[in-house]
Amino acid sequence: MIRERLTGFGVALLGLLIFAVLIPWGIDQPGNVEHTALAPDFWPQIIAGAMMVLGALLAIRPGPDDDDDEDGGEDSGRWLHRLPGLAAVLGALFGFHLLIPSLGMVVPGVAVIFGLMVLGGERRWLLAAVVAAGVPVLLYAFFVHVAGIPIPLGVFETLRG
Repeated sequence: MIRERLTGFGVALLGLLIFAVLIPWGIDQPGNVEHTALAPDFWPQIIAGAMMVLGALLAIRPGPDDDDDEDGGEDSGRWLHRLPGLAAVLGALFGFHLLIPSLGMVVPGVAVIFGLMVLGGERRWLLAAVVAAGVPVLLYAFFVHVAGIPIPLGVFETLRG
């Protein structure tokens, strides 16, 4: 339980650092933004705020004491079994980043979401396919048609119309 509390404090502190230091220092804020939701620092602030809240909740949540832990805590070698999954996630995100100029954001987004769902243990293929296709398409529709922010489509740019 102590490890979860320390992790919670660390996540909350990281969110505070992002919110108070990194966003003001690293994101240029134009003076003529009509809607707050369209400002360049809006979503990073939302994410940093969520990190602070969720970290605080993790730090203060009630739970069993360390003595009540059935498996005696996490063994030192257990994290080694997680490295291939971590490498796969990092590789998928890096591949997504590299594919944006050529394929846009929607097609690689579908592939990454589907792959991460399967890697996470989802075995309902139809559900994974619907979520993987739906999320990027809905995000594209929101940003392009509601917020008026163009999303890169890569070679599919001719479909924009």
